[in-house]
Amino acid sequence: MLLKFAASLILASSFLLSGVHAAAGTSCAVSTTTAPTTTSAPPKTTTSKSTATPKPTNAGLPPLPTFPKTFKNPIKPGTGADPWVIYSKKYDTYYLIQSAGGGLKVHSSRDLTTFGQNVTKVWSTPKDMTGVWAPELDYIDNNWYIYVAIQTTKENASHRMFVLKGTSDDPQQPFKMVGKITSPDDNWAIDGTVMQYKPNGALYFIWSGWKDTKSGNEQNLYIAKMCGPTKICSDRVLLHEPKQKWQRSGSSGVNEGPEILVHGDRTFLVYSAAGSWTDNYCLALMGIDGGKDPMSPKNWWRLDDRPVMSSSDTALAPGHASFTTDRKGTPYVVYHAVDHKGAGWSGRTIRTQSFKWNKDGSPWFPQPVGFNTSLPHPA
Repeated sequence: MLLKFAASLILASSFLLSGVHAAAGTSCAVSTTTAPTTTSAPPKTTTSKSTATPKPTNAGLPPLPTFPKTFKNPIKPGTGADPWVIYSKKYDTYYLIQSAGGGLKVHSSRDLTTFGQNVTKVWSTPKDMTGVWAPELDYIDNNWYIYVAIQTTKENASHRMFVLKGTSDDPQQPFKMVGKITSPDDNWAIDGTVMQYKPNGALYFIWSGWKDTKSGNEQNLYIAKMCGPTKICSDRVLLHEPKQKWQRSGSSGVNEGPEILVHGDRTFLVYSAAGSWTDNYCLALMGIDGGKDPMSPKNWWRLDDRPVMSSSDTALAPGHASFTTDRKGTPYVVYHAVDHKGAGWSGRTIRTQSFKWNKDGSPWFPQPVGFNTSLPHPA
């Protein structure tokens, strides 16, 4: 995303398709595991013509609408980038948050394929802040949090990660700024995500950053330990550098948009590579197995020979993904992409497709499809 500037489990029976985002009332993953206290997951909904869903009451949830058999992308009208989707079991509702100017807005829908009709601004950007990128909405230890990259000057170099805390059990109510969340070196940082590591139950923060303030053409992935949802309590550790040709765009090397995906006892880190402004933007994969220490880079394996999801003839530059499931546990990847060559940032739209698991438990992602392709509707 720097380069974004230059050139944002169902906790019931499966758990964490998306890393750490799921908890008491929410879930955000697709695995067959019991997992963290935060995550993004799936629920049911209507079609693109559905109306805004009324707030559930203590008397119980309203019935689900009748879903069509198929849907077509995009899942939200207009342009959009850096989508993050999380499911709340309590409200049987999906929540979407994305990069947008003027503040932070949370969309809600009973239907994973239909957003845009029920949206609330939960935080307004102060005059001394700008460049609000790639927010993530997480439910951790019975509280809602938003992690987001923000500039504190007019310069991209001032981008740092910040955390906000919800004021209600309803994520469409106001959020309050907690402050900056950073490692001691306090370097440029964007695209932060929280990983609750199943083997030890600890929280870790993973983000895209520069080596130093003079390394603006190289975005690496870093990890640090967290002592609670709002604070980092260790030095950062380098996890991955964009050394492969397919992870570079001109003189810029890009590793960004890291997201955790858990399936069974396997932990995957899905990230975006190459310039987000190019047609070569794609998803890449690395991971850690066997309960090893995630703070040790040698414990992570890396699939560096190729991307795991890249451009097709009808949809290009798929990237900055998040993960969830439908109500039957089918895993879905939510991502942005463009529909023609050279569209760049202004052409990005938000989409979703189901994906599968390989025999070894790793994810198998489909080719992105265009707007004219009908897909089976999520349960």
